[in-house]
Amino acid sequence: MNVRQFYKQHPYISTLVLMALISIAILISVSVFTKVISMHGQEYATPDFIGKTLSELEDFEKHDNKHHFRLEIIDSMFLPNQIPGTILNQDPLPDSKIKKNRKIYLTIVAYTAPKVEMPNLLDLSLRQAENMLQSNNLKLGQVIYKESKFNNAVLEQRYKGRIISAGATVPYASSITLVVGKDPNTINTPEE
Repeated sequence: MNVRQFYKQHPYISTLVLMALISIAILISVSVFTKVISMHGQEYATPDFIGKTLSELEDFEKHDNKHHFRLEIIDSMFLPNQIPGTILNQDPLPDSKIKKNRKIYLTIVAYTAPKVEMPNLLDLSLRQAENMLQSNNLKLGQVIYKESKFNNAVLEQRYKGRIISAGATVPYASSITLVVGKDPNTINTPEE
């Protein structure tokens, strides 16, 4: 019996063999297509942008970006001792293997100081008020003593000469002037 006669007598086997051959051809085609589309095996080292400025990034994008990496700033942090616009972090990290045309996410030093909320310092002692200012990223400026029966208690809180209420926003690291009570019995009066 030859092969042709066998398949005529058993048509379901010929259908199964044909389906298997078609399935194998589809799997091979999909595998090759996926490798071509995903650029399998074509990976490049991520450049190191940490510590660079935004102008250096622009130069990179104009002249050195041969793998067409796309740079995207996703976050900024205010650091008072850093140069604004400097790259702090990147994802993926330097020397990671990535493919052509991929995004590199960057975090930079913010250009402006964030606003912070003014705490309520009224009726606190000077020491407590100073600690509260520090914990809210503010500084104690001038301390003005005013005659009051509430010795060493904060009577007013001021920013740039004006009374500021709790909850108002001021720039990071601002100096806050405090008006503090001084018991009249301890105030030095000039002798006549």
